[in-house]
Amino acid sequence: MKKSLIMLVVLMSSLALAGSVFATDWGCYTTPSVKPVPCKDEVLCKGKAKGVEKLCGPCAPTIKWSGSWMTVLKCPEVKADKVAKVAKKAKKAKK
Repeated sequence: MKKSLIMLVVLMSSLALAGSVFATDWGCYTTPSVKPVPCKDEVLCKGKAKGVEKLCGPCAPTIKWSGSWMTVLKCPEVKADKVAKVAKKAKKAKK
């Protein structure tokens, strides 16, 4: 009885492992053949704000504040010599 139970557990676990291997989508592990889109710097948002605040307490001063901000999406800098090296490697790989 004990041996048959152990055999059943081993058989079920190996079938479960084999089923999960076949169910896995292996297509995501291939190298995509899509060329990257050229990157351009882009301003996401700009803003300005100013105000006057009275601080609490006796003899507290009133302060004026102002500020501005800009959020920019910057592309990574690519050097020409690095691009040339990558192009040479790609040509060698195609041959």
